[in-house]
Amino acid sequence: MLSVVAGSGTTDADTNRLLLGVLRRSTGRADLAFGDPPRPISGGFDAGLLRFRLDSPPPDLDRELVARIVARSPLGRFEAEVQRRVADAGVPTPAVRLAVDDPDGLGGFVIVMDHVPGRPPLAGLGPAAVLGNLPRLTRQLPDQLASVAGRLHAVDPAPVERALRSEGTDVPITAVELAEHLSAAAEDRGREDLVGAGGDLLRHRPDGGTKAITHGDLHPFNLIDGPDGTVLIDWTLAAIAHPAFTLAFTQLVLAHPPIALPAPARTALGPIARAMARRFTTTYRTLCPDADDHLDPTQLDWHRRLHALRVLVEMSGWDGDAPAGHPWLILAPIARQILDRPRGPSS
Repeated sequence: MLSVVAGSGTTDADTNRLLLGVLRRSTGRADLAFGDPPRPISGGFDAGLLRFRLDSPPPDLDRELVARIVARSPLGRFEAEVQRRVADAGVPTPAVRLAVDDPDGLGGFVIVMDHVPGRPPLAGLGPAAVLGNLPRLTRQLPDQLASVAGRLHAVDPAPVERALRSEGTDVPITAVELAEHLSAAAEDRGREDLVGAGGDLLRHRPDGGTKAITHGDLHPFNLIDGPDGTVLIDWTLAAIAHPAFTLAFTQLVLAHPPIALPAPARTALGPIARAMARRFTTTYRTLCPDADDHLDPTQLDWHRRLHALRVLVEMSGWDGDAPAGHPWLILAPIARQILDRPRGPSS
């Protein structure tokens, strides 16, 4: 995987050389060179991100670029395919310029995409600033998230599903496949409690329902406020599923923000956070003509339980210390409560 020179904000020479080699081979341009050398940027826990610019490249690469390096090649290939397809359908997400497997060099699948200037809505806001900006955030964030979700769920999922199936991927494509995958992972790790929760999900999955392209990880840090509007990033968890796969997760993180706060501040934030989750739902209902189906309580409850299972199964696979600042550290007790309570539409 990529290496960063500690404290420098730069990557090491080997990483630069390997990335340039991937770009040269992919373009057939042996003379290709960096104009601005790669610099690491923050962006989640599952991939490395490098921002760079090339010197005199082919026209489609003549811009600020980001290389996303995904350790699991099948997952990287899956992400690139989904992102490319939804971008072509008009969803605001960075255009994919190259997608290359490089397991023996950079150590994963490399997705080269346009860099979007801007910041997530909550970027740079510490606990005090978040609380100070609550009046604005309470209105803006739920509406942003609802608008992006509605736009994504309106895209025809059939071409994307056909493309993913033709790849023969082992990455879960549907929510049910994700539940099966999580149950198998829990069994491999000896977590019989989570195996039981996964089995319960699979036995009680809702019948039928709308199929859509869903994001499944729609939260404020996967949005960028860019010069041309809000952009959606990170397609790791995308699925062809009922829209509740997206909506249940977003309701969950709005109602229970995974932000490290002192206990008194978290208590004070609770009613405001729940109001944000309600506003998200209300705005989505206003924007989406099929909202009654998308917000079906049975579907929301099932998909909420699926996300709770995901939180706990992923945590069970952590080796050693938990990743610093990971949102699951805060959401884990909520996830446990969701799985332990009787099935029903409560959130």
